[in-house]
Amino acid sequence: MTDCRVVVVQGGSPEDRAAVTASVLSQVEGASLILTGHPDAVDPGLDTSEDGPVEVRPDDPAARLEAFVSGAADPQDDVLAALAAGGDTPLAAVLGWEYARRAANAGYWDVVVVELEGELTAARRMAAAGELAAFVESRWPAHVRFASMSAGELAEVRVREAHRLALLADDVAGFLSGPVEIVPVSGGERALALAALARGAVAPELVSDGAGGYLASYPVPVPPTRPVAVTGERLDLSLDGLAVSLPLPSLLRRCVLDGAEFDEGAGRLHLRFLPDPELWPPNLVRSGSGDLTG
Repeated sequence: MTDCRVVVVQGGSPEDRAAVTASVLSQVEGASLILTGHPDAVDPGLDTSEDGPVEVRPDDPAARLEAFVSGAADPQDDVLAALAAGGDTPLAAVLGWEYARRAANAGYWDVVVVELEGELTAARRMAAAGELAAFVESRWPAHVRFASMSAGELAEVRVREAHRLALLADDVAGFLSGPVEIVPVSGGERALALAALARGAVAPELVSDGAGGYLASYPVPVPPTRPVAVTGERLDLSLDGLAVSLPLPSLLRRCVLDGAEFDEGAGRLHLRFLPDPELWPPNLVRSGSGDLTG
C-alpha cells in the first residue's frame, strides 16, 4: 500500500458526515477522494470543481456487481447470481472496499475518505470480507480450491469462480485490517470497537491455561447474542445484528473450542481451547506448554 491515508467516516446524518469529512480534509495538502452514498450532501466549502483538489464519486454497488459478474468464468452461475442479488449483499460491500483499496493504491490521492451510514450498517459492511471468505470456505475449502486450480483452465468453472471470490475477500480483508482510520460521528468507543472487530483489526491475547489448553481473550464490546462457534479455521461471532467471522491464529486452528465467557466489565470475550488430538497428538504436547505464536 502507498502512503495514501484512508479514513472511514461513519454514523450520524449525511450532513454530519459531510462536516466531519470537511474537517478531516481541511488538514490535507494534496488531492482527496470522497466515496459516498450521498454525493449531494458533500460540504459546500470543499473545492470539488474540475480543477479542485477534492473529487467526489458516488457509491454505485449495482455497477460494481455488474462489472464483476461480467468478468466471471460463468456469468450465469446460480451461486454467483445469488451473491450479486442486491446492493446490500456481502459481495457488493466487498467490491466497494476493493474500489477503495485500488484508489488508495493508485498513487494519485493523498487521502481517500469512505463515508458510511450508521454504526451497525457500517460495521456490517466492514465485516463483509470475513463473511464472504467464510461462505467460500464452507463450500470450497482452500485445499479443494488449490487442488482443482492446479488444472488451470481445465479446473471446474465454479471452483475457479470460488477461488476468485476468495482472493478478492482476502485482498479486502488485508486492506481493512491495515492502517485504516475510523472516525465515528456517533457511537463513540463502542462504534470504534465494533469496527475493529468487523474489519479484523483485532488479535486475541493467548496464554496457556496450565493444564494443556489455551485461553484466548478478544476485545468484544457487547455480549454475543448466539453461542460462539468455530467453523473451519474461523471464529464466528454474532453481536446483536452483526455477524463477524475472524481468522483464527494458527495455534488455535489445531484446537477445539471448549468454552466461552463474556466479561462485560472488561469488554472482553474469554475462550478456552483444547488441542485437537487428531491434529496434535497428546504425546507431542506437554501439559501447560506450547508455542503461543502458532
